[in-house]
Amino acid sequence: MPVEDTFDVAHIAGNASDEIKQTVGNPRNFFVHRRPHKITSPMFGESIQKQLKVTEISIKKKEEEESKLEARMVFEIDVAEGE
Repeated sequence: MPVEDTFDVAHIAGNASDEIKQTVGNPRNFFVHRRPHKITSPMFGESIQKQLKVTEISIKKKEEEESKLEARMVFEIDVAEGE
């Protein structure tokens, strides 16, 4: 299964570093790299992972507990009826 070595993060908004955007901004690559090597069959949700496009990755202090951080990731996916 081919995996991209480099991923352009220019289209991803948000205050997360380019390094974080590079690491988690491409869901398909993120999950492929975490798959046990001996599994070759499709994994749960794989067809959806391929269609996800990350549009924002932001990190901010939690409102309820400002000593902690939380992340916000926004994804887009096209939905088609009747397939």
